[in-house]
Amino acid sequence: MRRWAFIIAIFGMFVLLVLMSFSGKEIGSYSELENLEVNQKVYLHGRVVSERAVGENIILTLDKNITLVCDCDGSFKGMEISLVGVVGEYDGRKQVQVLRLRGWFLTF
Repeated sequence: MRRWAFIIAIFGMFVLLVLMSFSGKEIGSYSELENLEVNQKVYLHGRVVSERAVGENIILTLDKNITLVCDCDGSFKGMEISLVGVVGEYDGRKQVQVLRLRGWFLTF
């Protein structure tokens, strides 16, 4: 009986791990972002064309005209970035709240 309980528990953890890793959508443009619901997990990458500090946050704009809200340090202007985030909305316009960000290299 214990052996079956252990096997079922391990299998359940594996299923949860798979569901967590494949739950986001990859987006490539603002029109794809507009079609998503608020609080949906997304993956995207692009080049940062502008950034500005607003209080504790940094507002980044990608070359795809997607606005990102990031609670991070440093400057990302001109960098190719890849990120995981959550769709949000501000003043009727969709934006992405960054959960995890990775910068690749500078482009000029």
